[in-house]
Amino acid sequence: MKKESLVNRLAISLSYVAVTAILLVIFWAGSLTGNSGLEGVFNAYKMIFPLIISIAFAVGIGFDHSGAAALAGAVGYLVFGASFSVLIDAKAQFLVNAPISIFGGEVKGQIFFIICGLVMGLVSGMMYNKFYNIKMPEWLAFFGGRRFVPIITSVVALFIGSFIANIVLPHL
Repeated sequence: MKKESLVNRLAISLSYVAVTAILLVIFWAGSLTGNSGLEGVFNAYKMIFPLIISIAFAVGIGFDHSGAAALAGAVGYLVFGASFSVLIDAKAQFLVNAPISIFGGEVKGQIFFIICGLVMGLVSGMMYNKFYNIKMPEWLAFFGGRRFVPIITSVVALFIGSFIANIVLPHL
């Protein structure tokens, strides 16, 4: 992988993120009108914003901008969120707006989950670039190639979520 191509891929990822940020601002402006329907759209979009960032970076980093990279980004972030939330508090749901204890104080988790979406998008894109053409044995050939990428990304996301929940957050 050449450095120029990686820079171009990151630029494509950032353009996707810029479009989603513009949509977030549009929905925020709509929520200021006082219409409860527009406020609901804004709140829903705000909650899935880290997932969209993960998908955008996975597609942007993937060498051919394939839908399999997008699926890997979505699966990776969702598995990360499930493993993270179960290990933090088994009774709590995975909510982006839930407070998280970081640096000894309770902060809103939106920025934290946006950063996690960015990390999972980068990991998913790199996993796609590494495993998109993997050959499996004949009896597992259906799961080879691009179908293998979401599977291996979910396993890696499970470990990343448990690492952050058990090692990183208690030491912040």
